[in-house]
Amino acid sequence: MSEVCREFGISRKTGYKIFDRYKEHGLEALSDRSRRPVRYANQLPSQIETLIVQLKAEKPHWGAR
Repeated sequence: MSEVCREFGISRKTGYKIFDRYKEHGLEALSDRSRRPVRYANQLPSQIETLIVQLKAEKPHWGAR
C-alpha cells in the first residue's frame, strides 16, 4: 500500500479510504464524487421559507427591507 500511495502522491490514510470504498461499492466508487454538502446548516426548510416570502409580500413594511 505504501508504494502505491507514493506512486499516486496520496497519503496512506487516503489510499486505505479509497481501497475500502472500492471493496464496498466496486469500480463505480472510484469515480469522482460531488463535494457538495448533503445539507446546509443555516438553510431553512422550504415550507418555512415559502411562508416568510408570502408574509413579506402581504406585509411589505414589516421587518427589514
